Amino acid sequence: MDSVDNIQDRYKHFRILVIGRANAGKTTLLKRVCNTTEEPCVYDEENQNLVYEQLEPTADRGIHDVHRPFAFASNPQFIFHDSPGFEQGGERELKDVQQFIEQCGKATEVDDQLHAIWFCMVTDASRPLLELEERFFNEKRYGNVPVIAIFTKFDDFVIQTTSRKMKKEKKYEMAKDVLNQKFEEPLNSFQFPPKAMLYLKGMPDDGDHQKQVKELIEKTANSLHDPALKLLFVSIQQNNLELCMKYAIK
Repeated sequence: MDSVDNIQDRYKHFRILVIGRANAGKTTLLKRVCNTTEEPCVYDEENQNLVYEQLEPTADRGIHDVHRPFAFASNPQFIFHDSPGFEQGGERELKDVQQFIEQCGKATEVDDQLHAIWFCMVTDASRPLLELEERFFNEKRYGNVPVIAIFTKFDDFVIQTTSRKMKKEKKYEMAKDVLNQKFEEPLNSFQFPPKAMLYLKGMPDDGDHQKQVKELIEKTANSLHDPALKLLFVSIQQNNLELCMKYAIK
């Protein structure tokens, strides 16, 4: 069986596309995954590091340019790409993402390929799934990159869907039922549903958030078909050596 060192000799990076509406908590999530408080390093077309603070989004190019990779100095083997969510009228964003997935799928070098997609959805009871989001999961995507649906800000969703007089355990039980009805069941009914789903509560600065990060890492790893990529993915995350050992043994 390949060792972690052998795997990392063959695979230099693990590339993740992160999709989500505004205020979906994507940056906070990625900082927790990489166990850092720093801002990311953003790269241009020549792979030169740009100054993050100097980047200003424009109508054509900016931080949300899906083709522009970024990483965190604390964990540079994770390469991320950011796409804004498919809001009303965001047909262009949907097409850009579809083209990006196809481009990565045709790449001959494994480091240029896309390995996973994290689709972040704000758990808003009044805006469950938008039309373009439904299209993303109903239309055939190039290749077989696993999509993990991440429902963020679940604490807010609990407040939206329950009564203040209810006990805490009952609140979370009811909110989970509503989440299943408004998000999980519709997603599972589409032609190309997510490989996995999970919900995240608030991501505090204390160590408790790492329990949620561990669940995300496990669900992503279990969605990967290539054993080498699976081992690479868990080996480069620096927050849970137990997981790395677990998948290395597998």
